[in-house]
Amino acid sequence: CHFGPNGSLGVLLREIGAIEGKVVTTFHGYDMSTYVREQGADAYRLLFNRGDLFLPISERWKANLIELGCDKRRTIVHRMGIDTRAFRFSTRKTGNCIQVFTVARFVEKKGLKYGIKAVAEVLKKHPDVDYRIAGDGPLRSEIENLIGQLAVGSQIKLLGWQEQDEIAELMDKADILLAPSVTSKDGDQEGIPVVIMEALARGLPVLSTQHSGIPELVRDGESGFLVSERDVAALAERLEYLIEHPEIWPAMGRAGRRFVEEHYDIDKLNNQLVEIYQKLLSGELP
Repeated sequence: CHFGPNGSLGVLLREIGAIEGKVVTTFHGYDMSTYVREQGADAYRLLFNRGDLFLPISERWKANLIELGCDKRRTIVHRMGIDTRAFRFSTRKTGNCIQVFTVARFVEKKGLKYGIKAVAEVLKKHPDVDYRIAGDGPLRSEIENLIGQLAVGSQIKLLGWQEQDEIAELMDKADILLAPSVTSKDGDQEGIPVVIMEALARGLPVLSTQHSGIPELVRDGESGFLVSERDVAALAERLEYLIEHPEIWPAMGRAGRRFVEEHYDIDKLNNQLVEIYQKLLSGELP
């Protein structure tokens, strides 16, 4: 069962005889943030009592599950991943125009307005920066208005929804990925964004935030930089540092690629998942 509420449904279905077997629940993001905030700390009491195994996608969510009352003996971090072979690695080299790139739904937790404000600050000193944002969503009008108010429409472009091959082309041309995620007012949080995995696999330095499981993927100072949520000044300072020190991009790119290959490769993760299931079915796991 993917997402906690589906795990709860799974154990109920088993109770009434509609399904048989073990119930394994993967926890991703909203099910550990918004859902728990809305339903209360006992939201998963039935699931914790009757579920067989719990697979949070990050150490952060594992700690939260245990804090909510989940049996730590039946809680194993199992990450989401990507096919690293599908992403062409290349070291970034500075050119005449530095391209910053974001891929995101236009929702609060993506923190787009903070990224835009940070880039607007950087543009005062580095007007040759080009910032492109791929995506769309309910906050588009608000984002368009902000870009207009800051008078940066010639350098910050909203590209709308893009197909996967178009995203790949844009990422290949980019120099830096900006992912300024935040916890939304209703408590919604990211898990670990796949787009950051893809950017690291391609060799991009990443500028992101100390949000949810992101610090488990982006190693601050090694494959990119992390700052506090909603800290426009810190985002601008770190972005400016990256722009002014392109000599560190290749090392960051290699570190990011190496880390993703080691910890977020889908083939390795699938093999681990098969092993987990086999141990569960053989009785090796509680």
